[in-house]
This record gives sequence, C-alpha cells and structure tokens, in this order.
Amino acid sequence: MRLIRIVLLLVVVRLGAQNLQPEDQRYLFSVLPLIERGELAQAQQQLAAGTKLYPGSAILYNALGIVYRRQNNTDAAIAAFQEALKLMPAYTAAQLQLGSIYQQRGLKKEAAGMFRAAGESTNNFEALVSAGLALADCEDFAGAARVLAKARTQRPDSTSVVYNLALAEYNAADAQSAMQTLDSMPAAQREPDVLYLRGKVKQALARPDAGDEYLAACRAQPENENYCTDAALALVRRERAVEALEVLQAGLEKSPDSVSLLSLSGLTQFRLGRYQDAIRNYTRALEHDPGLDASREGLAFLFYVTGELEKARQVAEQGLENPDADFYLAHLHGMILYRLSPQLRGAALAAANRALQANPKFAPSYFLRGKIKMEQNEAAAALADFERAVALDPKYPLPYYKMAQIYARQGRADDAEAARRKFSDLGSLREEEILARQTLDVLMPAQR
Repeated sequence: MRLIRIVLLLVVVRLGAQNLQPEDQRYLFSVLPLIERGELAQAQQQLAAGTKLYPGSAILYNALGIVYRRQNNTDAAIAAFQEALKLMPAYTAAQLQLGSIYQQRGLKKEAAGMFRAAGESTNNFEALVSAGLALADCEDFAGAARVLAKARTQRPDSTSVVYNLALAEYNAADAQSAMQTLDSMPAAQREPDVLYLRGKVKQALARPDAGDEYLAACRAQPENENYCTDAALALVRRERAVEALEVLQAGLEKSPDSVSLLSLSGLTQFRLGRYQDAIRNYTRALEHDPGLDASREGLAFLFYVTGELEKARQVAEQGLENPDADFYLAHLHGMILYRLSPQLRGAALAAANRALQANPKFAPSYFLRGKIKMEQNEAAAALADFERAVALDPKYPLPYYKMAQIYARQGRADDAEAARRKFSDLGSLREEEILARQTLDVLMPAQR
C-alpha cells in the first residue's frame, strides 16, 4: 500500500512542473477520492471515460493502471501502464508500478529494467529509494547501488539509505566501497544490523577485526541467531573457544531451540574436549532437525571416540538413509564399522568407497580403504591408496607409517626408511588425536 500511495502522489508531484494540462489535473483530482474510499469500480469507469476525453493523458492511464491493480486485474493494469509509458517514456510512477508487477510475476530482468529506468528518470527521494530497494530484490545489486547513491545525495543523513547502499555494494562484491559507506555513518547510529553488516564487509576484506563487529551485534541483540553464531564462529577461529561458548550460551538463553546455536555449541564443546556436553547439544539439534549432517557427523564421531560404537553406527546409518548425505558421514560410517568388528570389513570398505565417490579428494578415506585392503592381503592396492592419500595431503602422517610397513615387506629398505622418517617428522600424535582434528576441520562451517 505504501508504494501505491507514493505513486499516487507522484502522479501529481512528479509531473506538476511539466506539461500537465489543467483539465487532466482537475479530472484526476475528481477521481482520487473514489480511489481513497475504495470505490474502485466507479473510479475505473470514470478514469476509463477520462482516457477517452484526454487520450494523450499519461497520468490518467497511470491512475487507471493503479485501480486495475488494486482490483487484481493485473493484465489490464500492465496494458494501462504501458500506454502511459508510450505517452511519456520517462514517467517514473508508471515505471515503478510496471516494474513491481513484473517482479511479482518473477520476471526479474524485465522488472530490473523498469526500476533502472525509474532511477534514471527522477530525483524524487521516495521514488529513488523504492527503485533501489526493488533492484536489490531483483538481485541487480550494482544497479541498486547506483540508484541508492543517487538517493543519498538527496538526503545524506538517511541512515536507512546508507545501510541499504552499503548492503547493495557488498552484494555487488564491492566490499571496499561498502566499507567506506558504512564508515560514513556515525558510531552512535550503528544499530545491530549495521554492526553485523560491518562484520560481513570486514570479513570480505579479510580484516581480523570482523569478529568484533559480530560480537557487538550479538551483545546488542542476543536473540538474533545469525549475529551470535557468526560471532561465536569468529571467536572459535581465533582460538577463543571459551568466549565463543559464553556467547552461544547467552544466545541459547534467548532461543533455547535454535538449531544453529545448538549445533555450533556442540562443535565448540567438542573443540574444548567437553565431549558429553557436546553430545547433549548435538542430540538436541538433531531432535529439532534430523537432516543436519554436520550435527550428525559430530555426534557420530563423539560416540566413536567415547567407545559407544553401536550408538555411533545408529546415528550414522540414520543419516545415510538420505542418498545425498554428506560424504564425511559415509567416511565416519566406515571408521565405525572397521572398529566395531572384523566381520564388518566388507561393509566398511563399501562405506569408504561411497565417501570417495562423493569426494575423491579426501585423503583420510583413501587411508581407511588402504588399511582394509592391507588386512585383506592386497598390498599393492593398499599401497596405491596410501600413496594417493599423501599425494592429496602431504602433511597427513598416518599413511606414511603404513607405507613404511609395505615397503619393508617388499624389500624396499630406502623407501621404507624415507616413509618412517616422514612419519616421524610430521609428529607423533595418536591416531585418535589426528582423527579428532580432521573431524573438527570438516565440521567447521565455511565463512558465509
């Protein structure tokens, strides 16, 4: 309704200083009360009659289009607005209305063309804002930035325009301009959404203080899941997991059923070695959303390392009922089956193959498959998998240990010694510690 109200005003204001005829204006003013009162049928009749009396009147066709639109007669509205634009190609009101209809019909390209034209044809602040925001909705972010920058010249002190301009610049992959726009806003006017956007822009610019902006946004509005999860994630990445957990717990007090907060809490507790707490939070997250592969993988691995192998197997297999489940869930399933029983080696091999089919560049799955083949006396195939694993990840120590064993059995003493030396150089972490690190790396959410 607000857009329609703006356009009704533009019918008069936009054209008042141009070639608007007094007769057109008087006729329009005689019909406007009917539109305001919702007497649309009578308004339609009078405007249709007016277009016969004044066939060159763009404002009457535009008003008729507005009435048709309010009557949900969209095709007639389009025809009326198009006629208005034939009569006056730079008619902002009709451009906005027609663009809005195209947008509702999912015709983004056509809609964006109308909104860009509206942005070029007017200096009216409200019209520019409407066109700029609509262009952003059409995902024409560069166009939105141009139109909103024009609106900003009209009212430089409008914080909403500054925010939306920066957002358009950020979405147009112009983070540097977005940062300059945001920096122009006084600190006292930086609401939580502004702080959060500052964090996103700084993250795009690889600035280390992006997390501080997320944290400020979260503290100002702890019930907002996006603010608090990004704040906690930034803290975890900076090795400040204890602080991250405090942020997440504060968020969970406001939103106790938040799947994103529960899942990230589980990951943070996992990182801190608080396995039972992590198990509880991952379990709660899956109760709310069983389709969360990351939470399921975290829970399955924690059951695995705490020795609850049947529980780990059950959690993994429930997720693998989905044929599109994440590759790492299949890898974990293979690890679990391998440890659970020698009789399950065939199933473990199938799980490793499923993981590799989904992600043929994941070195640990080659290592797992190599171990199984080695036990099946397929030394050549096992060695090929171990060598493939270290080719993908030269800093992965476990395959070198197995490679040394096979080389030694083959009488390749120099190769065996080189593999043992490489294993030693990469550190002496236990396999369980290496697996925990791998799992944490996989589960860490990507920067959004």
